[in-house]
Amino acid sequence: MSNATQNLHLLFYKEGFSYCVLPENGITAKVNHFKVSHFNRWEDEITKELEINLSLRRNFEKVYTSFVSSFFNLVPQSFHSESKDTLLNFSEAEFEENVLLESPTSFESSFIYGTSQKLVNTLNDLYSNVSLSHSGSVFLNSIENPDENSVHLNLIQNNLEIAVINSSKLQFYNLFETPSDEDILFFILFAIEQLGLDANKVLVKTYGQLLPETKAFQTLKKYIRFVNTAMKDEFYLENFTLNTISKCELSPDHLKEKE
Repeated sequence: MSNATQNLHLLFYKEGFSYCVLPENGITAKVNHFKVSHFNRWEDEITKELEINLSLRRNFEKVYTSFVSSFFNLVPQSFHSESKDTLLNFSEAEFEENVLLESPTSFESSFIYGTSQKLVNTLNDLYSNVSLSHSGSVFLNSIENPDENSVHLNLIQNNLEIAVINSSKLQFYNLFETPSDEDILFFILFAIEQLGLDANKVLVKTYGQLLPETKAFQTLKKYIRFVNTAMKDEFYLENFTLNTISKCELSPDHLKEKE
């Protein structure tokens, strides 16, 4: 199989980035991780690794990238005509030079988010066909049975995504930094309480690193009655966002229907 028939998946987050190369048949691939040594040099360390890592310097058919960016707003389609600067007025920028991007969801809304202009430029210089998205849109677009009232939890490194579906509508989404198991439990229980949900009745599905053998998962089971992983394949689930980036990209026809 030639390299041209392979896709590269890249997932960027505060701690570094993860990547995998998926062959044409879509078989689950080995996942690699790169961790930055200094957060204040994130851009420089990330871009340097992309440039010198030989496994990333190949001819890929397409490069799917996603950003776990806390610099975002989730905006209904009715605000689509507003400028990205206006929609992010109340968000805190993460880099001195940001590029503002849009990432649509299947819930008639879009993520307006910012990330490093330097990183995006590097990606476009290195690869000919790059797709950019926010991790939240990948997560929301991947939820199966969205008509089912449920809470969805996705842990990516120390970043927790919480999505709540109610009557086929997205009731809540947010992204929290959770350096400890106690932080994970706090944000989940706080969201459940604020939304008026019953911890003894609500259905909770976990993704990412919230796997059954982890302390965080076992702690959740003590406070929430119905907690289950979203799928049985834990190897795939552990890197859920990275694995699903290409599968959850909305088609042009889908986007046109939402306009």
